[in-house]
Amino acid sequence: MTFLSDYVPRVGELVEFRIPDHVVEKAKHAPVHPVPPSPVQENHLARYLANLQAGRPQSPWLGLAFDLPGRIDTAALAGALRKWTLRHETMLTWFSAEPNEATEGGAGTTLTRHMVTPEYVDVQPVPRGAFTSEDAVREHLREQFHGGTSPMCWPPFTAAAVLGEDSSTVYFAIDHAHSDAYSMLLVFDELRALYQAEQEGTEAVLPEVGSYLDAGVLEHERAAALQADSPGVQSWVGFLLSGPMPSFPLALGLSPGETRASLSFELDLLTAAEADAFAKACRPHGAGFSAGLLAALGVVHRDLGGRSVYRGLSVVHTRNEVRWLAAQGWFINLVPVAFPLTEDGADSRPLSLVELLGAAGAGFRSACKLASVSPLRVAELAGFPLQSDDSAVLPIVSYIDGRHARGSRDWEGANCNGLYDSSPSSEVMMWVNRRWDSTYMRVTYPDTPEARVNVPRLFDRFQYVVRRIAQGDDEYTCGPTVPASAGC
Repeated sequence: MTFLSDYVPRVGELVEFRIPDHVVEKAKHAPVHPVPPSPVQENHLARYLANLQAGRPQSPWLGLAFDLPGRIDTAALAGALRKWTLRHETMLTWFSAEPNEATEGGAGTTLTRHMVTPEYVDVQPVPRGAFTSEDAVREHLREQFHGGTSPMCWPPFTAAAVLGEDSSTVYFAIDHAHSDAYSMLLVFDELRALYQAEQEGTEAVLPEVGSYLDAGVLEHERAAALQADSPGVQSWVGFLLSGPMPSFPLALGLSPGETRASLSFELDLLTAAEADAFAKACRPHGAGFSAGLLAALGVVHRDLGGRSVYRGLSVVHTRNEVRWLAAQGWFINLVPVAFPLTEDGADSRPLSLVELLGAAGAGFRSACKLASVSPLRVAELAGFPLQSDDSAVLPIVSYIDGRHARGSRDWEGANCNGLYDSSPSSEVMMWVNRRWDSTYMRVTYPDTPEARVNVPRLFDRFQYVVRRIAQGDDEYTCGPTVPASAGC
């Protein structure tokens, strides 16, 4: 996960891979498809439109960069991109928005899906000339990614390559409505396989994939079946009534509703051996890797923020059927996680690490039972706004074990990078990613003087606690033996 502004591209001859203009024009008249956007797509599109209307900057795309050996065969890569598009039905769709006066309050928006005829799909290499500076390549990619990935027209994705003799770099970006972070990991191996097959004149051997449109239908059916007294709804309501909305435990220097440009940093958490040790240390106490991370986060929320209960929103996947395992789409949900940090209230004994691991494990298992419950439907039924407005972003904690993705052992050798761009924010977002060689975290936060101090301070301490768990330290406390870098 790398800010595009921090990414160092190769220089050289740049080629874009584009859908021809006459096909793009035809796509503007693509017929309506009866499947509505999935609930998570609805939320994404509402945020996109709210920011667009308000003139606020937003970068809703996800990107990827990786190397291929030698000088790329651009015709073969164009053919690979075409076949990749046809494999994933969501890539053939785009959305339109129309005012709907019939909605409650009289000023809603109706979102409609349109689908392009598969026979229209064509990808052509378009040379853009030689780029002799890294800044020039980076700026071109920024313009291409921002201009070529809107969910409100087709195609929602764009690609390019910078050609070299010994190796070349492929760039790909897509609007978040059609993909999630794990899906982007899958693009790496799938495009490589399709490209090799195009070169060899064979068919790539790839797993069958289901359609994200079908997954969206199932999500809507599950959401419609929920009622105010449904157990999942009641669990969410209990969370919402039991305390404030999740938030960063230290001051960020923002007034309510204020946003600032985002900053980002990365921290190495664990080596491969330490990650194995961390998982092993968590397991006897009923905690998996995710719950272990939440336990460590709970420690710093308590020790630095004075909290007696951890309250957070965790990202969980919804790839609960074989057909979704290699599919492109936004297969995630948010679940509420809560567990105690002290024995019996704010002034009582802090729980030990062993006790916290057990509490976090129980809290996370309980939360995962809500993986199929739409929080947007909960908000509708219960009358609790989860977001202050459509443009707001909730603070999340995400953990991805990338080792499960096909081709993950080749990431380092192919210089594979996830790319994204910054958007103004008011919250702290945390992503922990486990690779074969290491586990690291990426944090984004609003650019204020207070946040510049408090956010790194808290996560330096988090890093320290995670490593103590990996070392089997069951009696961690904050005291004079804890180094200054840990934030005590």
